[in-house]
Amino acid sequence: MSAIVTPIAPDARTQAAMRRIWVVYDAARAEMQQAFRERLANHPEFGPLVRDTPADPEEEDRSHALLGGALQRGEWEPYWHSIRSQAAGYANAEISLSSWIELIHLVRVDVLERVVAADDQDRGPAALLDEIRAVDHWLDDTTAVFAQEFVSTNEQVIARQQQAIRQLSTPVLQLRPGLLLLPIVGVLDAERLEQLRNGLLDGIRRRRAAAVVLDVTGVPEIDAVATHHLISAIASAHMMGAEVIVSGLSAEIAGSLVDARIDLGRIVSVGDLESGLELAENVVARLR
Repeated sequence: MSAIVTPIAPDARTQAAMRRIWVVYDAARAEMQQAFRERLANHPEFGPLVRDTPADPEEEDRSHALLGGALQRGEWEPYWHSIRSQAAGYANAEISLSSWIELIHLVRVDVLERVVAADDQDRGPAALLDEIRAVDHWLDDTTAVFAQEFVSTNEQVIARQQQAIRQLSTPVLQLRPGLLLLPIVGVLDAERLEQLRNGLLDGIRRRRAAAVVLDVTGVPEIDAVATHHLISAIASAHMMGAEVIVSGLSAEIAGSLVDARIDLGRIVSVGDLESGLELAENVVARLR
C-alpha cells in the first residue's frame, strides 16, 4: 500500500479566498443538492443510488460542516479523512473513479458560475481571480486525495477477489471417507501452487484421507518450476500417509516435462480422472 499523501495547506491569500467561496457555497447548498440529485437520477452509476437511497440529513450536515471547517477555518485534515472514507466506499461499491471525477466536474462548474455571478460591490478583478484559483485548489486537491485512496482500496478489492477465485478454483472435495479429489483449472502460478499445497495437506489432515486424486486436466501447461512444487506437495502428502494420484497429465505436458529432465517416476499418474478415481478407490479399499 502506498504512503498517504496529504496536500499542502493553502497559503493565507488562498485561504482568504476560500472563506469567500464558502459564503457563496453555503448560501446555495440546498439548491445545489437538489440540482445534483435531479441531474444524477439517470446516471448509469449514480442513478440507482440516488433513486434507491433516501436522503440522510445528518450525514449531509456532517459532510457540510467538515467542508466548512476546511474552507472557513483551514481545518483540512478532518475533511481529507472524510474524502478518503468516501473513496473507500466508492471502491468497495465498485463505482468507477471516472464517475466521481465527473461529479467533481459538475461541482466545479456550478461553484465557479456562482462565484463569478456573486454580487460583491467591493470585489475587484484580482480578488475574483483569487477565488477562481481557490476553487481549483480545493477541488484539485480533493480529486488527488480521493483518487489515491480509491486506487489503494481498489487494489485491495481486486486482491480479495483474486484470492476468492483461487480458492474456488482449487477446491478440496471429499468424495467419500478417506478419498479426496482436488481438481485444478487454469494456470499454476507460485501463489496458487502454495495455496494448493496448503489446501491439500490441510484436507488430508482434517479428513484423514488415505488417497487423493489430483486432476490436472484443466491445466493448459505445467512448467518445470510448477512440477517441482507439485512433487514437493506430493512428497509432503506421502509423509502424512496419503497416496496421491495425478490424473489428466496430457502427452504434451508429459513430453515437455521429460525434455526438462524431470523424473516422473516419483509421480503416480493416470491418463484420465475416471482411472484416477478407480486407482484411489483401490488404495482406500486396501487400507480398510
